Amino acid sequence: MQFLIVKTSSLGDIIQAFGVLTYLHRKFPAASIDWVVDERFASIVAAHPLVRRAISFDIKQFKRRFRDQTFRHGICRFVRALRDQKYDAVFDLQGNCKSGAITFLSRGREKVGFGRKSVREWPNIMATRTRFEIPRRVNIRLQYTTLIQKFYNDSSPAVMEGVRFKMSLEEQYQLKVLLSSSELGNKCRVMVCPGSKWINKQLPLETLADFMKKIEVALHCSFLLVWGGEEEKQMCHSLWQRFSHCSVVVDRLEVPLWQNLMCEADLVIAMDSSALHLCGTTSTPSFSIFGPTSPEIFKPPGTAHAAYLGCCPYNKSFDKQCPLLRSCSTGACIRDISADQLFHHFLQTIKFN
Repeated sequence: MQFLIVKTSSLGDIIQAFGVLTYLHRKFPAASIDWVVDERFASIVAAHPLVRRAISFDIKQFKRRFRDQTFRHGICRFVRALRDQKYDAVFDLQGNCKSGAITFLSRGREKVGFGRKSVREWPNIMATRTRFEIPRRVNIRLQYTTLIQKFYNDSSPAVMEGVRFKMSLEEQYQLKVLLSSSELGNKCRVMVCPGSKWINKQLPLETLADFMKKIEVALHCSFLLVWGGEEEKQMCHSLWQRFSHCSVVVDRLEVPLWQNLMCEADLVIAMDSSALHLCGTTSTPSFSIFGPTSPEIFKPPGTAHAAYLGCCPYNKSFDKQCPLLRSCSTGACIRDISADQLFHHFLQTIKFN
């Protein structure tokens, strides 16, 4: 069986859709799966062990340089690569106009996508022949796998399995060096990812530090402090000053190495962020902190993943994310959470051998 996944962006959304690879591989062990992706994220898709080929294109350059002859030749190469294989099924998991154009150009016996009520941009439905309405109140990872399960009339529970992304020899060496750090020793390893795209998704640094102190005392653990941007880097160094005897600030990592380091950790602590979504591709448990978004939708599914949800003092209710996520001046739903509240919930939900 030959399959094509169309899910071009963004980083977190792509990672959340990786569960469809597990499902298709379990159902068709000999399947070959290709994936169309924005060039920015091609290396991440190519690192997944169940992806045969990442077919990439640069959508930003397409918008800026359409009249450039060299670039037009690049588009032609992309279309040839896209149409090089005839697929048994093409699954459009993006659901917008851009992915609809890609799905339309692809060669597939079946072209499957979201129904009119579920799709992001309605013109997308003109590119698919078989469509399904998917409830938006279920976990985002299950939304993607449910679409494919419906196509195969499969009502069995989805199974989320951990995988290890492919690494280069240099990355394998880097991983060994990181794990041999004297600050980690033989202790329980807890990866802490303090950042998020939106400030209203971030726990205050002092609260996070107090929470980590309670965990250190309880578990006698060490910390891997991981960052993705300059602001997060500063946060990690501030945390390291408090836990220098048992922590390591990890230099910015490419996603395959980061994911493999997660596989070696005993626990990941994160906000609603790409770090948390990446943890969902591993078998490592997580404890996440939510404020203006729903853990039912965005945390990795399963009992190995626990989350704490703060309370909104303004009585705002939402299914997926708070309408004030980007504009709330206080962010009280997450900034007012105390370290004691987090630790109490942590002890109730996270189980260690």
